[in-house]
Amino acid sequence: MNAIPMAVGVALSCASGFAALPVYGRLTLGIVWGVLQLGVFVGSVWWYEHHATRVCDPLEQSLASGVPLTGAPGASPADEPWR
Repeated sequence: MNAIPMAVGVALSCASGFAALPVYGRLTLGIVWGVLQLGVFVGSVWWYEHHATRVCDPLEQSLASGVPLTGAPGASPADEPWR
């Protein structure tokens, strides 16, 4: 998945003439690639933050709420949390 963007980035950094190819007016291929990389970075950060806030760890939720996490039926008291 990351091989194509990396290969294009290496090609643009090694061949400065290739990065200077005009795309539209004074807009070059190197500038377009940089803006696309910035967009992918911002999008992936947003996606990560969105999913990280939606995922809930049951252990973390029990510690935050103060309600002990119930273990498996028949679990010994030694298996309980630090309390």
